[in-house]
Amino acid sequence: MRKVLSTIKETSIVDLHTSNDKNEQVSDINEIWLPCSMCQERVNLCSVINHKQWHKANNVLGWKPEDSPSNLHILAVQKEKMISRLESSSQYKYREHQKINQSFEILKGKLLSMAPYTRRMCMPSDVSCHVYDMDGNNDIIKSIVICSDKNASWQSCMEDSITVLNNYGQRQNSCFAGIFDGYHGNVAALTAAAEFPILLLDHISATDPSYKLNNEERLFIRSFDTIFKDDYKETEHIFSIESKKGAKERDIERIHRAYAKAFWQMDRMLKLGRKESSKSRWSGCAAVTCLIDGCAEPDNQMLTDKDKTRLGMLHVANIGNIKAVLCKNGKSYCLTRDHSTENGQEKKRVLKSGGSVSSNESYGLTDGFCIVTRGLGFHGDAQLKKSVIPAPYTVSVPLYNTSQFLILASSGLWEVLSTREVVAMVQDLLTTFSQNVKHDPNTMRTKEDVQSDDKESGQDESETSKHFCATHGSSDIQGNNLEQETRADDTTKWYNTAAVYVCQQMVKAAMLAGSRQNITVCLILLPGCEKGFSPDQSSA
Repeated sequence: MRKVLSTIKETSIVDLHTSNDKNEQVSDINEIWLPCSMCQERVNLCSVINHKQWHKANNVLGWKPEDSPSNLHILAVQKEKMISRLESSSQYKYREHQKINQSFEILKGKLLSMAPYTRRMCMPSDVSCHVYDMDGNNDIIKSIVICSDKNASWQSCMEDSITVLNNYGQRQNSCFAGIFDGYHGNVAALTAAAEFPILLLDHISATDPSYKLNNEERLFIRSFDTIFKDDYKETEHIFSIESKKGAKERDIERIHRAYAKAFWQMDRMLKLGRKESSKSRWSGCAAVTCLIDGCAEPDNQMLTDKDKTRLGMLHVANIGNIKAVLCKNGKSYCLTRDHSTENGQEKKRVLKSGGSVSSNESYGLTDGFCIVTRGLGFHGDAQLKKSVIPAPYTVSVPLYNTSQFLILASSGLWEVLSTREVVAMVQDLLTTFSQNVKHDPNTMRTKEDVQSDDKESGQDESETSKHFCATHGSSDIQGNNLEQETRADDTTKWYNTAAVYVCQQMVKAAMLAGSRQNITVCLILLPGCEKGFSPDQSSA
């Protein structure tokens, strides 16, 4: 499908070769500390998984974090109390008995250990990085970088798929990005990554003519007319009922309807089973997507406040258990909703629809197969498909110049780190990078740097200019234009390098914290990241 639809491939993917981990110019991943989302205690990344296990064990045995046992006698007495209480209950479950015993052993190990258990990351890095070229014409996005690793210690293949499209719908300052987290194979994830953006664009362009399909995309949409027959179109009409809200609210509502239609159509197309190998259970995927629209009409009331200049709108839709998190003014905002058995409402919906939730995981598995309760695909198993529906959660938020960065990531990151922990880690990594990047002579090269070097070597200024132009491939540009373009290129390089560093460390951090899934992280740097992390401040 990607060969047929060449126009929807990722925009200018460039493999970035970074320096060897042994010669890392910034602090080692093992030295990162972050605040625990449960107790706010700063924990070394190497001990995150153990620290969270201690919290869970405390909770099972009825203690708050500040009331953890001080000796083995108190711990043993509490264990016997909990078991006696469980045995006297009419709802006794052997599984709960096991949890109490396991929690006792975890806290016992903590009390007996002379020092907290830590482990260092010595594994070779197989993290792949993609830097997306924004062509210098996006005023909102400073950099987009996606890093991923199949996590070979636990997974035999990579089932995550990604897509990034700059100038989405042929509109400047608009960008679409998405991560598709596969289950039971990567067919559904790969197909959705290639086709979902076109389906969404088709529905958005139907109500907003400023979004346009090209000829190849129109041909693709028409090729599936036989699937979406009259009965389907009549059912789809329920999404098209206009409300009596204001113009701005209706515009946002149209985007949300377009998302709902696109997810529904994508699921219908996956029902065809293209490239599926299994006859009984086809692949499926969770998804998180975002549409950054820099052409959205600004809020005039905000234009007078320099700290709250509205830049555009961010539209996010997710299905499943992967998340999008926005950092604004240093605070984290989760923009997605969890569609898994951990969500009590979702579990009730599954049971009400005739499905089941098995007990072979902490919160159970939907019909004994997967943790997600909403997703794309999962066809071939009629019973499972009754429970796993393709209805997304959508939200739209304005982007201001205080918006710092957006993180999209697959379940491999979120299963071990909370949204607050991830945002805190990104902030620390960006700060560390800013403080250390000035020591790297290859990170940013300005005209002044070249002049300084050439003066030391006895070269005159005219030769310096020629050397500088030739180095940057711009010998026909003179004076201020050359300097401005060079500084813009250097700034872009700085943001890309910073995003690559942060993304790589986050993937490594997820593995170090105990993740057992494929890990994919997308970091989108926004204008607010200039405050505290800009190249000018880093070299000051």
